[in-house]
Amino acid sequence: MFENSYFLIILTSMLVILSYVYSAISVKARIPSVLLLLLTGIIARIVFDRMGYELLYIKTILEFFGIVGLILIVLEGAMDLRLKRDKLWLLARSFLSALFILLISAFSIAYVMHLFYAEFTYYVCLINAIPLAVISSAIAIPSVHGIHEDKKEFIIYESIFSDILGILFFNAVVNNPTFEVQSAAWLLGDFLIVILVSVVVTGLILFFIEKTTMKIKFFLLIAIMVLLYAFGKILHLSSLLMILIFGVIFNNLDLLTPARINKFLNTDKLLEGIDRFKMITNESAFLIRTFFFFIFGFTLQLVVFSDFKIILTGLVIVFILYVIRYLYLKMVAHRNLFPELFIAPRGLITILLFYAIPEEYSKGLISEGVLFFVILLTSLVMMLGLMNSGKEIPEMEIYAEDMLMEDIADTEENPESES
Repeated sequence: MFENSYFLIILTSMLVILSYVYSAISVKARIPSVLLLLLTGIIARIVFDRMGYELLYIKTILEFFGIVGLILIVLEGAMDLRLKRDKLWLLARSFLSALFILLISAFSIAYVMHLFYAEFTYYVCLINAIPLAVISSAIAIPSVHGIHEDKKEFIIYESIFSDILGILFFNAVVNNPTFEVQSAAWLLGDFLIVILVSVVVTGLILFFIEKTTMKIKFFLLIAIMVLLYAFGKILHLSSLLMILIFGVIFNNLDLLTPARINKFLNTDKLLEGIDRFKMITNESAFLIRTFFFFIFGFTLQLVVFSDFKIILTGLVIVFILYVIRYLYLKMVAHRNLFPELFIAPRGLITILLFYAIPEEYSKGLISEGVLFFVILLTSLVMMLGLMNSGKEIPEMEIYAEDMLMEDIADTEENPESES
């Protein structure tokens, strides 16, 4: 069957069409399209097993789509970040939320793991816990259409920052078994190198976009970014930071002084090219995300739900995640809890970091079954939160109503002030 090229074309085309249908269903019914893709992959696995077909190198294929998808999703998210003054407080709140929830969740899950598995060091437990502490922007961002704009932006930025900080945190922990002065110096040097390379490469790419007359250029740029990311990972650099800087500069180019840019580049032509690049990036991210979650569903089997240990471990992890999120949003961020509390799904980054755990630290603490259960349960919680989010009063409306009541009270107490 798989020797027939036309059959493969039919299968992949049907999958892409299904993904578009799932996205439409997600907007209307607020059911995460990722859940539907995972379910489709599981069903496909059952059908293929009964027909006696087996896909070779499935894990390698999954990791390939995951890495490319990660780059495109971070790039897509970074190109949504606007650095205007009226957004700075929102960006700061989102960043702090992502940072503190990530760190506290990772350390808490690692502590619980260490209690139950005393034979493993806390360091090993922490490496295995970090993937579970990262919110997936690949699931969160496409799922928040239709909620209040302030809440939607907070969730988008928080999930993007969680992805990026999670990967940086994971790399820092894996590459520095002992946290010493040398480790901090290495991390600072890593950041400075990446920032310098990012600015230089971004300038060259902008120059290329504006000067080239070739019509086929944007997938070339994506290929260059993927290549630089891969080289950076081989050299153990935080190369994802380069993708973030690239995307942010691209999306905020108009905030620079036009006179400075116009000395070297045609700003109007450049912005037109950037708009086209954003469209291609969004379409490519959608396509890669489709294949990734389908293949991940294909690698899983429903037999995991018959293992009580997997279910118990998954429930404990999810409980820790939402308790920490509740406490932070309620006591530190002072935010309305609905639906932000529920929108903290695990997904692509969790899977990628799980597969990136070095063999000497991958001790079976977290299995693929636990991973799948956590992703599924957090996605279901998000779905329930989104379904009920239409019943909430948006924060801005609550604030406006409170201000109105205060004005009425002031008027009643000081009737002369009206005149």
